[in-house]
Amino acid sequence: MKTLRRTTAAAVLVLTASFALVGCSGDDEPSGNPSANTDGDDEVSPEEALAFAKSKLDETTGVRLTLSTDDDPDSEAFLSEASGVITADPAAFDGKASGTFEGIPASDVDIVSVGGTVYAKFLGSFQDFDLPDCVPDPAGLLDPTSGFATVLTDAQQVEAGEQVRGGADNDEILTPYTAVVPGDSVQNLLPCAPGDEFVATFTLDDDGALRTADLTGEFFADTGEITYSIAIDDYDVDEEITKP
Repeated sequence: MKTLRRTTAAAVLVLTASFALVGCSGDDEPSGNPSANTDGDDEVSPEEALAFAKSKLDETTGVRLTLSTDDDPDSEAFLSEASGVITADPAAFDGKASGTFEGIPASDVDIVSVGGTVYAKFLGSFQDFDLPDCVPDPAGLLDPTSGFATVLTDAQQVEAGEQVRGGADNDEILTPYTAVVPGDSVQNLLPCAPGDEFVATFTLDDDGALRTADLTGEFFADTGEITYSIAIDDYDVDEEITKP
């Protein structure tokens, strides 16, 4: 059960669904995001763009997101997918997780975190348990000072990629940003992560909001590099999450 707690909380930390992206045509004139320009030079730098994306996460009431990976390491504890809602105030999480827990495959396990307690549903009933010291409460992952959005402003070597079209109807303008995230930043969220650095790709929409985040590195000891990705489907989610 402790292994479930570790992987589940880590999963919510570091949450992906891929967008089918195709290049923009030469006739497109995507609008910029002047709100992200904080230094008054009429040009939004990659660092300013990521800082603005963090501010959008800091200000939202809640998000609906999905985490997934195509990797399949040989591990008795591994999270392959998770999805659900995180609310900011009060901090809470309600969703499902799939993967291998204590060597046993499991799909769509109900997970709820509210009021500082995490609950997992097995055999038809929820059980509450204490998270180990090295695992963050998934309900706190929207915290402006310690949540997962801090990797956006801790990112280094940030470079903007070519704008592309994407989204459910391929009608959105998306901009990818590649970066390197120091291991210390990831360890603020998941202290057990042994990686020194993580390669990241962040995709922002034309409003400057984070839509996807792919992180590749050593999240767990003895599993090698893993790529986890978060896809944020909705912002400003206002959902009441209660104790199960």
